[in-house]
Amino acid sequence: MDRKIGLKIRILANELNRKAAEILKEDGEASSSIQMRILNFIHRRNSQQVPVYQKDIEQEFDIRRSTATGLLQTMEKRLFIERRSYKEDNRYKTIILTELGQQRVKENIVKLHKFDELLVQGISEEHVTIFFDVMEKLSENSKKINKEGERIT
Repeated sequence: MDRKIGLKIRILANELNRKAAEILKEDGEASSSIQMRILNFIHRRNSQQVPVYQKDIEQEFDIRRSTATGLLQTMEKRLFIERRSYKEDNRYKTIILTELGQQRVKENIVKLHKFDELLVQGISEEHVTIFFDVMEKLSENSKKINKEGERIT
């Protein structure tokens, strides 16, 4: 099979990230879609009274520590989030949304819902379900491949 699935997924992911950044642009300054998705994640967890730590973001978005650090620093500079010492252990910093961050989340939820609706326009619910099933299987298979490119059993 010479379909280059990984390459097609990468190209689509890049297209979607660029389009989402364009949609979420504010005052001429683009916000990366990952930043906005992280804000949404923090918002969900904060609303459930669940503390958010950097490691939670790393795991949820499958990103490296250095990437998460850079993203969070940018979001802190833009006044979307604050890091506060955890009351039981000062080594840990909980991440909370500022008022500005909460406002951005509300605006972005509306924009991203519309974006998702437009993405699946003309695609049957059955095909969307199959798409998610295939994506899950590809993810599972990817995790079973070692650095030599061989399947781990």
